Amino acid sequence: MTEHEKMQFWSSLARLYDETLALKDDCLALRDDCLALKDATSNLADAARELHHVATAHERRLDKIEVVQQWLAQKERARETGEQHA
Repeated sequence: MTEHEKMQFWSSLARLYDETLALKDDCLALRDDCLALKDATSNLADAARELHHVATAHERRLDKIEVVQQWLAQKERARETGEQHA
């Protein structure tokens, strides 16, 4: 192996090493981004569950109001019918 070939070999090996280090840094940054995304997704899921509970509670309240409104309407109709017959 000539001196020139040896220099090319060591230069190539140095470039490969530098690229490997750069890839390692990129992988670590990507891992950090993935962990942040995981946390954000978890927080979003928690918020969605909380909003679902709030919406369910409001639906139950609306159902109760609707039942009361129907009962009042029946009472009103009965009163009107009773007054017309009286």
